[in-house]
Amino acid sequence: MAPLRADAQRNFDAVVTAARDAFSANGTQSSLDDIAEQAGVGNATLYRHFPTRDSLIVETLRLPLAELAAVARDLGASSDPAMALREWVAQLAAALAEWDGLADAVAASLHDEGSALRLACQPLQLATFKLLTRAQDASGARADVTAEELFELTLAVAWRGGSARYADLVLDGAL
Repeated sequence: MAPLRADAQRNFDAVVTAARDAFSANGTQSSLDDIAEQAGVGNATLYRHFPTRDSLIVETLRLPLAELAAVARDLGASSDPAMALREWVAQLAAALAEWDGLADAVAASLHDEGSALRLACQPLQLATFKLLTRAQDASGARADVTAEELFELTLAVAWRGGSARYADLVLDGAL
């Protein structure tokens, strides 16, 4: 992607900041028109940069997704694969519960081949697969649990607020 003109970059950044604030306050179903207004741009400017709600969500999640990737890498080096998997599910669920509606948006994106959010979440799914497989290889997780199931159960935990209690209940069934 070519660098943006200075004014276009300012608009882009203003939209992302306004979206992050709106999602934090009101969830991912916040009005895109309100986000554009808060950013001080027209809705055409918002849609030029972010043609879909998912693409805007992905941009606002850029840093949290990078942080989750680092968590997954660190947990992948843990000497206790079952505990690493527990920690991953707890942290992933908490991150996906950060904004109201985020778990729903991610769940919906899993069934939309063209979704930017689906593509952005693939590293999270891959990390879930790797950590689950590692725990299964060490007899620390049930062999019949799939990464897809565990990822979707993690979304359910996030939907319930990312509670550590719910994460433990899910993992007690998976490990």
